[in-house]
Amino acid sequence: MAEQATKSVLFVCLGNICRSPIAEAVFRKLVTDQNISENWVIDSGAVSDWNVGRSPDPRAVSCLRNHGIHTAHKARQGNDSDFETVYQQCVRCCRAFLEKAH
Repeated sequence: MAEQATKSVLFVCLGNICRSPIAEAVFRKLVTDQNISENWVIDSGAVSDWNVGRSPDPRAVSCLRNHGIHTAHKARQGNDSDFETVYQQCVRCCRAFLEKAH
């Protein structure tokens, strides 16, 4: 069987204490349940620095808990490296699309 290439996903929202940490935790659970977590780098970040270091909003934690999902997330602001990774993924996707016969 061919080795799977590592994929990455970055969930982004304004403060990284509600939407993006929920998305990160849910996606992390999905790949863990599918036994493919070693193929993924999963993270989330904010466009602002308002909440850096804070835990997710209590409503987000409650929502996750109601679905049996735990998170130890601490908010962080996205950085240049995050966006360079996203850019490189976009370039790869566009090249793959353009190389397909249409």
